[in-house]
Parts: sequence; C-alpha cells; structure tokens
Amino acid sequence: MWKKEIRLAGSGGQGLGLAAIVLAEAALKAGLHVSTLQSYGPEARGGASRSDVTLCDQEIANPWFSKPSVLLALNEKAWIKYGLELAEEDLALVDSDWVKLPERRTLSQIPLERIAKTELREKLAANMVAVGALAALVGRIPLPILVEAARVRAPKGFAGINQEGIKRGWELMEDLKGGVDNGGAPGA
Repeated sequence: MWKKEIRLAGSGGQGLGLAAIVLAEAALKAGLHVSTLQSYGPEARGGASRSDVTLCDQEIANPWFSKPSVLLALNEKAWIKYGLELAEEDLALVDSDWVKLPERRTLSQIPLERIAKTELREKLAANMVAVGALAALVGRIPLPILVEAARVRAPKGFAGINQEGIKRGWELMEDLKGGVDNGGAPGA
C-alpha cells in the first residue's frame, strides 16, 4: 500500500487551505483516494494555520493523523511544532528564507516566497510554488493534472500566476531530486 500523510503548516494568509484543496483535487483526478482536514487559529492572518492531506492508493479509513510522513513548513514556528517530530525517512519541504535548520537527508529547502515575488511577481503565489514542489517530491500526481487543478481553483485573476507557480515549484524540486518524471510516476 502506498500512503502519504501530508501536513501543510504555516501562518494564516499564506494560502495553505487553497494549496491543500489544489493538491487534493489533483490527486483525486489522478486516481488516488484523498482526505483533507484544516485547522487554523482565531486570527485570520498571522495565526497558526495547518492543512492535512492524506493520499493513498486504497480507501482511507481515518482522515486524522498525529504525525505526518511529509511536511511543508512555510515558517519557523511550523517547523518547530511539526518538523522536530519527523522520522529520518519522512520527507520535508521548507521555505529556506523563513526556516533555518541543519541539513537533513530527506529535507528539501527552497526559497518559496522569494521565488514567487521575484519570478512570478506575486508573493501570494508562494503557496502554488510550494504545491508544485510538494507534488513533485511525493510523486503519483501528473504535472498536467496539478496545473489544471490550480487553474480551476484560482481566485479571479490568478489562474495564470497559479499555474506558473505550480510549474516553477515542480521544476525546482526536479532540480533538487535530480529528475522527476513529469508523468507523476510513483515517487518517494
């Protein structure tokens, strides 16, 4: 059985809810079973925010998990809260401008927000850069399906930017991993 329990963690306003929805909808279109749960603090922006997504090749009996097998941490607080409990074989992706930590074999560090601001000219697209990188890291979701999910779920005026963000994140992870199959072949 192939299963990934993915936690997307950061602050309110970083678009983690949308990122989880895009990832989940693309996974469904790719033929996977999916569950999602979201949690955020009372503050709309700046408070803790978390979205959990479970991807599996079989039915998911329980959507809740205590420890992820894959973590996306967009800030230092998210890493401290969830990253320190990861096992060595668990996968992690962090925004390298906001999370400072020692090297780890299964850790991917990308300046997600900086890339969104400088290359896409839109800081808010960091969540889509993250989703593209995360999907390439995890595998099983073809890039074209992911790009289409980003287009469909994009807020008004953001479809092109979100699609480019997905593609850029995928490319960055491809470079880090030394080559990812664009067809979404079974990955980590």
